[in-house]
Amino acid sequence: MRIEKLSKGRKKKIVLTITILVLLIGIVYITYSRAKYHVTSNIQIVKGKVSYSLADFNLIAVKIQEKGSDGKGIPGSYKNGDVPVSGYKLQPLSNSNKNTTHCEVNGEVVSGISVEYRGGKVNFKGVTKQGTKCYLYFDVGTSGDPDATLEALHLSKTGDLPSAISTTACDNGTNDESHNKSGSNCTSQDKGIYETEDDFGKTYVFRGTIDNNWVRFADMYWRIIRINGNGTIRMIYSGIDKPSDGRWANQNGGKGAAITTSNSSDPTVQKYNNVASDNTYVGYMNGPVDAMNYGNAHQNEKDSTIKKEIDDWYIGSSGIKEQYRDKIDVETGFCNDRELSPKAHDNWGVAGYGKEKTAYAGYDRTHVSGTTSYDSTQEPTLKCANPTRDLFTGPNAQGTMDSEGNEINGNNKLTYPIGLITLDEAIAAGGLASKINYGCWISTGQYYWTMTPSLAPDATVATVDARSLGIYSVFFTWGVRPVINLKSDVTITGTGTIDFPYEIS
Repeated sequence: MRIEKLSKGRKKKIVLTITILVLLIGIVYITYSRAKYHVTSNIQIVKGKVSYSLADFNLIAVKIQEKGSDGKGIPGSYKNGDVPVSGYKLQPLSNSNKNTTHCEVNGEVVSGISVEYRGGKVNFKGVTKQGTKCYLYFDVGTSGDPDATLEALHLSKTGDLPSAISTTACDNGTNDESHNKSGSNCTSQDKGIYETEDDFGKTYVFRGTIDNNWVRFADMYWRIIRINGNGTIRMIYSGIDKPSDGRWANQNGGKGAAITTSNSSDPTVQKYNNVASDNTYVGYMNGPVDAMNYGNAHQNEKDSTIKKEIDDWYIGSSGIKEQYRDKIDVETGFCNDRELSPKAHDNWGVAGYGKEKTAYAGYDRTHVSGTTSYDSTQEPTLKCANPTRDLFTGPNAQGTMDSEGNEINGNNKLTYPIGLITLDEAIAAGGLASKINYGCWISTGQYYWTMTPSLAPDATVATVDARSLGIYSVFFTWGVRPVINLKSDVTITGTGTIDFPYEIS
């Protein structure tokens, strides 16, 4: 065999060729990487134990589902893109599957990270390792954005809800049921979908004499109260059978819109609490009786009578069956606002414990400052002032984020993800304290409970009355209408009328 010795010139040519090939491969790789990944300078890492700079967490792969000619997503077909502003939902984060949204380090999927998508922004929690790389998959559909949910319902905003709602023009001074049912008074002039703020950002309230908020879910009828700021849909139970009147739903004096309770003397009603003689009994859950301070009085230690009733219904034979429960959100929660009134009303104080006479913040929002008279303007708030105590969320809720990326954590005290409407939601929907308004969609002809405290120590809670709003002792027996939040990524069909209600799948 003949072996030839390479000349110096040929060596240089080979080395140069190899060098050029390496450079070309590097350029191709960098170009591919830049096309595939997006620098996360606009990605928020919220409250993670980050011991390194943002530069160590700098690659995000964003996969957007492609649309077919019908505007629907094509299964399994994705393209690289930017985080969408609306019209998409983020696939749930997986701790094992690389074919969906996940995070990895050195090619291995990691757990302990959570990600939330809303308003065109992505927020991360629990990023603790250098070199973390997250892959985000977005499917066509409703996202955690209230605008996307409103779009999915084929609805649009009517206007902005005023911070102070006047009641002067809404009292027609008559109990004429047929006149009020016609919707010719009060909120007939401002019926529609109104924007205001809640804990998560903007929320859309269904207000007035509307008839397009009907939902058929879990073999029951519901009505949408509002689209929450995180895109979930809050709705109130409205009966098993289709009501004869698509707007008012008052069969059997309105009792068809309330659940059947365990009250042996009258199963259409239930007490809020079996005892009313202490400040603690205004709570959806109660603390110790005769507590020596406000904080102890409102610890969430024991279920109220109405919470137990709702929980038992939820899992009972007439409640929500197992196959539907994965559609129900556990994070958003329900606010049992036990904040004290910022002002004393006549001889009502602001102690908030034991047998001390106390006015709560909900009372203040419907009454003239310093008096026990109803105000001509009522000021609802859909923000929960003390979420860690009063925002009742599911036991496994991880917390959610507001529009600024701030974390909101509830109390994780719910056994099941179900609660009640609040006084503030009832006002925003068109209900009026002390004013006749049969026309508003929340009026059913029956008195029923909200979960907003009013006065103590004869513990009272706000109610939706037959034709207005009021306050009553928790020992009274009124109707029970549970409220749930549907997840923002449910599939919705229908038009929202009683004949063609929204169907959830």
